[in-house]
Amino acid sequence: MMGIKTLFLFLNKSTSILPLAIFRMAFGCLLCFSQIRFIYKGWIEACYILPEFHFTYQYFGWVKPFGLTTMYVIVILSAVSALCIGLGLLYRFATPLFFLSFTYLELIEKSWYLNHYYFVSLVAFLLIWVPAHRKYSLDAKIFSKIKIDSIPLWTIFIFQLQLAIVYFFGGIAKLKSDWLLEAQPLKIWLKTRTDIPILGRLFEYDITPYIFSWTGMFYDLLIPFLLWNRKSRPVAYIFVVTFHVLTYLLFNIGMFPWLMIAGSLIFITSEEWILLFKKLNIGVRSVANHTTLSTSQRSKKPILIIITFFFIIQLILPWRHFALTNNVLWTENGFRFAWHVMVMEKNGFTEFTVTNKDTNNRFTVYPSQYLSVIQEKQMSFQPDMIWQFAHYIRDIFEQKGISNIAVTVNSKVSLNGRTSRTYIDPEIDLLLIRSVDDIYDHIIKY
Repeated sequence: MMGIKTLFLFLNKSTSILPLAIFRMAFGCLLCFSQIRFIYKGWIEACYILPEFHFTYQYFGWVKPFGLTTMYVIVILSAVSALCIGLGLLYRFATPLFFLSFTYLELIEKSWYLNHYYFVSLVAFLLIWVPAHRKYSLDAKIFSKIKIDSIPLWTIFIFQLQLAIVYFFGGIAKLKSDWLLEAQPLKIWLKTRTDIPILGRLFEYDITPYIFSWTGMFYDLLIPFLLWNRKSRPVAYIFVVTFHVLTYLLFNIGMFPWLMIAGSLIFITSEEWILLFKKLNIGVRSVANHTTLSTSQRSKKPILIIITFFFIIQLILPWRHFALTNNVLWTENGFRFAWHVMVMEKNGFTEFTVTNKDTNNRFTVYPSQYLSVIQEKQMSFQPDMIWQFAHYIRDIFEQKGISNIAVTVNSKVSLNGRTSRTYIDPEIDLLLIRSVDDIYDHIIKY
């Protein structure tokens, strides 16, 4: 009990609001840019409107897209609310609006799942519960009575912990023979980047992907602790910037590097920010930390309970695949929401056979007839999506008046450059598998 009390007192220790405000600005402005980029790239149509069928998440099959105009409105609202978070304008309305709109957009289509989209939703949820707008914001300018200098330490620590979870479990995911002993998939990816000036010549050497693999593993496992340590923090943040700029230049992973660079700012203390601002001749007044907080600033138990439950889930989810499968890269059972970042190169091929049980006639269904390019690619090596598409085929044939059918799949998958192998049992009628969880029992062992 003394340990819990000591931890509680530590997390409620008073600290400056400055690091949280800077984190809020960086996160909000970056996500506003990201959503505008989403519109500019034409991804609203490509992701939500053009596909005839959407791969939904388990338990979220009820989440569907609206029409084109409504989807544009939702993405624009998401961008505006992100900007309001960055500016600290109407923050208490903007944070839940951004969390709900962004998370809704991600739940529509599973084939677009990316770790950093998941990360954004988590951070957006956490922002709802902290007073990141009560200084260095438009809200504090307009409503001067809300302005405060100090906040509980936990309001900063929770974002540090969330970043640490991403990094640490990203490192755990790399503790595999493919990554460490075979340097896969970096051996595949780097060989395609030999055209890059200066660095490209290094990728011709066999040792290079091994250096990158081991460096990436140690980086992920150690960087949170180096960022937490005052003495190593300046060098650690240089590592963060260098590492993620390099990954951005070498690999097509979207906004993830910039989110991690911006997110890691939360580890920088107010004293360090003040020192930096003085060197840059930026006038920000240093605020001494107080030993006690006012009654209005003290942590409320319901909020702490919500946050505690949130992190219990975050610390459990990345381990679940160990209980579900002995090869998560092959089966992907428990792969999502576990920070398996850049750990595999996987390609597949699928074609479905529909057998009319009444006439014994057979029809071949090619996924490209109904799916977008990215949907077909992702579905070809993800069992739950193969199962979902089989049931969609059933719906198509039922609309044609053919209901007594069986659906089987011819699926071949290649993992990390190996020869393609049969993936799903080609004899099993996918329609007889009633639960998505049961499809994993019919994967051919690797």
